[in-house]
Amino acid sequence: MKERKIRERAVRALRAEAAPRRQMARAKTMVFRQDWDNYRRIVRNNYLFHREAYATLRKVLEEEVQGPFRFLDIACGDASATVPALAGTAVTHYRGIDLSEPGLALAAKRLRKLNCPYELEAGDFTGALRRRDLAADVAWIGLSLHHLRRPAKRLLMRRARRVVGETGRLLVYENASPGPESRAAWLRRWDADRPRWRAFGDDEWESMSRHVHARDYPEPHETWLALGSDAGFRRARCLYASPNELFRLYCFEA
Repeated sequence: MKERKIRERAVRALRAEAAPRRQMARAKTMVFRQDWDNYRRIVRNNYLFHREAYATLRKVLEEEVQGPFRFLDIACGDASATVPALAGTAVTHYRGIDLSEPGLALAAKRLRKLNCPYELEAGDFTGALRRRDLAADVAWIGLSLHHLRRPAKRLLMRRARRVVGETGRLLVYENASPGPESRAAWLRRWDADRPRWRAFGDDEWESMSRHVHARDYPEPHETWLALGSDAGFRRARCLYASPNELFRLYCFEA
């Protein structure tokens, strides 16, 4: 009888310990679903000009990259935009890095459509790029680098320069200004873009906008070019500027 009571107490203790973990897991799942729903609406309505950015990426891969290439997708998410950009190209290996494990699970399903091996890594891309064994011919990061302050951007781009070697390239699609502009001025232009976002209610827009105001750090055009030079790239080009001049796509060549 005494042993049974001890076992019962132990079971209750384990259940009590597991409950917060289950609640946390459910909360994370709900947040992921909400974030991904918002992301899908953004992409579907082309509010951040994903179509033009990934069309530009594909053009570079088809017209400028010579021969087979290894592709590194930094902050890859679910790879929903990258896979169509890579389909039919000479890609021989794909590696994606992202913090979201549910996002990577979705990416794995999509990447089966590519005719090449792929690897997915769960983790912080700023840490992953420290690894000396990481190598690619083309590295890509879209709308994630702007979360870093300028010194951290420079450091990450230096690491990307090492990853792509002596003949590769880094392409980034990020928050940018056409000329000298403060962060506060860029954010005012972001706020002025609200009328385009008709698929989002006021509360949804406010929630997303708070995130942008708290975490987005755009750079002027000349600063992006200087960051590429500081990182060791010999050539930097702006290949696309969004119509609202909030985002630009750059190609940095080793």
